Amino acid sequence: RIGRLWFQWRSFSPVPLFILLVALPAEFQPGFSGYLLALMGALVGEAIRIWGVGFAGSATRTRGDRIPELVTAGPYCYVRNPLYVGNLLLYTSCAVAFGSVTLAFIIFGYSLVQYSLIIRYEESMLRHSFGEPYDTYQAAVPRWIPRFTPGVPASSHAFDLTRALRSERSTFYCMFAMLTLLILKQNI
Repeated sequence: RIGRLWFQWRSFSPVPLFILLVALPAEFQPGFSGYLLALMGALVGEAIRIWGVGFAGSATRTRGDRIPELVTAGPYCYVRNPLYVGNLLLYTSCAVAFGSVTLAFIIFGYSLVQYSLIIRYEESMLRHSFGEPYDTYQAAVPRWIPRFTPGVPASSHAFDLTRALRSERSTFYCMFAMLTLLILKQNI
């Protein structure tokens, strides 16, 4: 039940963390190398998301229980939850940019708990929708830490950059808002 509720409201779950990023004082001034590290982490996190959404399409944005098809192409050959892996990297990198190691650990832990609950719910939906093919996929492809080689043959899904960028609009708005908040926090 908690996983389903969090699944339905997952777009809003980072909001408390973003408030903490702005409200809590910085523990250190990142400097050029710290900002560069945070930027690289955020860009890699978003690139993983775009790669995943480019194969899965807007099905990753659904709030309902219906999943049209099992996607095992692109990043889904290596890890079952590339969007959540991308989010972990993206959100944790934001904490580094805001100068908070403590908050980076809090964000990472909070996200792991949140996504673990959501994933349990999603996996039950996938098992119900696809049965044995999903069980085989789940056994061959890890949940969090990507494999170095594909764990399963790729499905016929093709990467579509336009679809990915369109689907990621809300993430881009969020990233722009975080950059604006970072600039304001640095100058106030």
